[in-house]
Amino acid sequence: MEPVTESRNRYNLRRALTLMERDIKALEETDTHVLDQAVLKRCRVRALPLSLDADDSLTAKYFTSFAPENMPAPTPGYVDREYNTDGLTLSSERGRLIYLYLQSYVRKLMMDFPEVQRTWSSNQIGDYNFGNLYRTLEPEFGTLSIIHVANSHKPHIKCIMHNDLDVDDGHLLYGEIMTVIRIMLGQLKQKVFVNHMIAPVLLFSMNRWHPRAIEAYFDGQELLIRRTKPYDFTFLNAAGLTTFAQWFLGDPIGDTSRGAVRT
Repeated sequence: MEPVTESRNRYNLRRALTLMERDIKALEETDTHVLDQAVLKRCRVRALPLSLDADDSLTAKYFTSFAPENMPAPTPGYVDREYNTDGLTLSSERGRLIYLYLQSYVRKLMMDFPEVQRTWSSNQIGDYNFGNLYRTLEPEFGTLSIIHVANSHKPHIKCIMHNDLDVDDGHLLYGEIMTVIRIMLGQLKQKVFVNHMIAPVLLFSMNRWHPRAIEAYFDGQELLIRRTKPYDFTFLNAAGLTTFAQWFLGDPIGDTSRGAVRT
């Protein structure tokens, strides 16, 4: 078997992303958890809009939506769970509540549409070599679920996390950026992906009652963070849950090879 050889361009890309992780990590030491445009520009992070309308020009570049006919709605009867907000006392519980309902919905859909399980697989979060994906001090954040392409066929990752912060369209969260960078670095360290330069991440960021979806990828010079508008989950948002589930279960697409980055 021939040895696996990493190109110089790919090594330089991983090194640039590692240095970016260092710079972002330094923000935590100054208690900077909500990043404005000036900080993002300094760290070579570019925030762009994202639409979860598959026909929109701003739709995702590396992921598609799963939209079968007669897809069941996320009713409590189908999901077999109540969306009960009355008993919550901590703001950090809000994102977890949305996640638990979404997770139950996704599991039901995967049983009804088993073809999804031929595309995506999952491990325990600690079994991925992604480093620390948690912050236990206030403001908390943490990864709740990760899925990867079955048989390591492609480097794409989907992740659900929670953040105990509210954020508007003009800002990104430290936890969001650190999570996607560490996932990308973990994927790029794998020998099986040596011919891939881009490790795209589709992140569902449960920011209290107003989660959003993020498509993230590093193009060799900038970390591009494409984010949706916040969704309102102060109530059982059936349309939002359906959209999130469709994109969580959709296929990986796009060119992630050596020709896909700026050098």
